[in-house]
Amino acid sequence: MNTTSDSQLAGQVQRAVATHLEAHEAASAKELEGMLAACVDGYQPEAGRAALRQQLAKLADCGHVHRVTVGGQPRWKQGPGPLPARIAAARQVLRLDTSVYTPETTTVVRPGAMDFARIPSLLLGHRSGYWGTSR
Repeated sequence: MNTTSDSQLAGQVQRAVATHLEAHEAASAKELEGMLAACVDGYQPEAGRAALRQQLAKLADCGHVHRVTVGGQPRWKQGPGPLPARIAAARQVLRLDTSVYTPETTTVVRPGAMDFARIPSLLLGHRSGYWGTSR
């Protein structure tokens, strides 16, 4: 066969598959192969169904058919396939909006580390005590 008749046969196969899937909800590759052998002149069924798989792949790439699994069996349906599931992003909570930030109180690391708090300091000529929270 020449390329012109091959492309015409491919077009007939694609139209026949689309028409069959429109009339029937879903069909297996074996059912489509039998339908094509009966309806399309010049179509020769193959042992591995390579030509049919190639035509179904072209139709799937264009969004005309998609593959589904019904009862554990692979089937072909008309129309584009469902969109893949989208995963929602994790919830983000602004911590500064929910509560007031309070730093952790520090513990004394060694004995005598806070001795300076007991001795008043001189600020602009006036003695003042330590105002810290760790007294």
